[in-house]
Amino acid sequence: MMSSSKKGQIESDKIVVGDVFSRFWFRIPDYQRAYVWGKDEISELIDDVNYASEHAPEGQYFLGSMVLRKATSTTDGVSFEEYELLDGQQRLTTLMLMLACIRDRVKDAKLKGACREMLYQEENKWKKIPGRNRIIYDIRDNVQSFIECYIKADDGSLSANLRGISTSKNLSLANMAAGMQTIHASFDDAERFPTEGDFDRFVGYLLNNALFIYVSTEDLDDAFRLFTIMNDRGIPLSNSDILKAQNLGAVTSEKERSKWAEYWEEVEGEMGRDEFDRFLSLVRTIYVKDKAREGLLKEFDERIYGSKPPLLTLGSETFEAVKAYKDAYDEAIQFDGLSASLGNAYRNRINVMRRGLPSTDWIPPVLAWYRKFKTENLLELIERIDNKFSADWIIQLTPTQRISNMNDVLKVIEAAKTPDDVLACKVFNFDDMQLTLLLDSAIYGRRFAKYVLLRLEYLLASHAAPLNLPDDISVEHILPQTPNKASQWAQDFTEDQQDTWRHRLGNLMLLSRRKNTSLGNLDFAAKRARYFQDRVESLPNSQRLLAMPSFVLSDLEVRHHDLLNRLADSYGAELFIKPASDVQAFSA
Repeated sequence: MMSSSKKGQIESDKIVVGDVFSRFWFRIPDYQRAYVWGKDEISELIDDVNYASEHAPEGQYFLGSMVLRKATSTTDGVSFEEYELLDGQQRLTTLMLMLACIRDRVKDAKLKGACREMLYQEENKWKKIPGRNRIIYDIRDNVQSFIECYIKADDGSLSANLRGISTSKNLSLANMAAGMQTIHASFDDAERFPTEGDFDRFVGYLLNNALFIYVSTEDLDDAFRLFTIMNDRGIPLSNSDILKAQNLGAVTSEKERSKWAEYWEEVEGEMGRDEFDRFLSLVRTIYVKDKAREGLLKEFDERIYGSKPPLLTLGSETFEAVKAYKDAYDEAIQFDGLSASLGNAYRNRINVMRRGLPSTDWIPPVLAWYRKFKTENLLELIERIDNKFSADWIIQLTPTQRISNMNDVLKVIEAAKTPDDVLACKVFNFDDMQLTLLLDSAIYGRRFAKYVLLRLEYLLASHAAPLNLPDDISVEHILPQTPNKASQWAQDFTEDQQDTWRHRLGNLMLLSRRKNTSLGNLDFAAKRARYFQDRVESLPNSQRLLAMPSFVLSDLEVRHHDLLNRLADSYGAELFIKPASDVQAFSA
């Protein structure tokens, strides 16, 4: 157990999940934000722990840090140590949800009982043991009531009520309910856990090998100071600093050392430390072609230099590789020195991808291609990568699956002798049926909605000039979300029609955020003139709305199917079939 400390003393240690949920009692203070983890974060955590349990069963997996303020609390006359959690809430709450799901999934009575004990202490008045939850939430949103019904109660995580709660406006409860559904779906995935033995291995590893580093003090000011320090990126040495020193030590020529030291410092100064570290992670991916499981330095040490045979050697070869991919990055991604022959279509596509896609995991294949084939068929490659990566994201593949698919593209590029060998490969295939269903559904509020609308701006641009996207851009409704019952909108659209079309593509557009959004409920003619007019000057798709004399149901339907068909064409499939006359009427 943690030793009792004097006021102001700081304690620090590592602790595995099983001990976290048996030795500590936590309180989430009311100044903490809501629980916000979603499908991506939860499924990625499960994938990473499962990978570690399979490939390093005797090792440990670092979950992150917890910053705690130790206090004394009293329940029913019994005093005990309690820890106010300043940092680590998202992971700790996710683990609580996972324990409830494990309890409700397994048949082993001892494991069920262990999960119950980790989630809450059952009252025993004869032993003067009060009932107590492992984690108390002071934050709003009725979290404690949710815990009583769906966390503490056996089979609570399997309740049919969770589906409805997951769509509620109560952020913490919606994310907790959705989170348990994601956890159960992950546990039931036969690819992740082919046998019960595989699942048992995962659970044993999670409880006994996955660990936190905690830092604790009784003083609140000290606790906040520790939180600030641990979340401050201005550390004395970055990963790139240490990697540079390792490689310079392997260069025997003093002239070479001086050259590479100067080059490295120039790049770090140009990009900044954090951005340079992120770039080096892209280089790591190109060589390893697998998801990063450790920190950048350990990945280079063990998976690049420690591979048999090594993928790179320390010294000049590493510096040459970093320079080659930095040159590729400057030209292919930053357009510095890029051949004018590619034109604005390529540049605009890259800019839309950088603005709209959820991560940079698509960049390593571009750099690998550029180093090997330069600009040959580069636009065709970008179109295929964009289609594959965005489709995988829209149809809700996990980050691990998306990264794996991009790594498959890397492997194809490495093995290819010609560009056509890559472009003809099935590695770019995706589930167009599922993509169809999602793009034709209510997309407002989905993470990909802005990307889809940015893509349409690209598709409708002439590319005679760079596509000038505003810095601050938002997804807006044309038919308002809640039109006034006395407005023209309410006359043109029944309530059922409003419900059907409110959040679908045909009713959405991009706007720059330069005007008061209180004008958003105006009738169409006034809204077009006063709200849209000056906020769409550089947005081709949004500009087309200004030419529409009306926006009644038939206008919305024609616009919707026109945009869907344009998206379909860009994804290389005729996904949306609508009478040609309807689309022509709008296009004209």
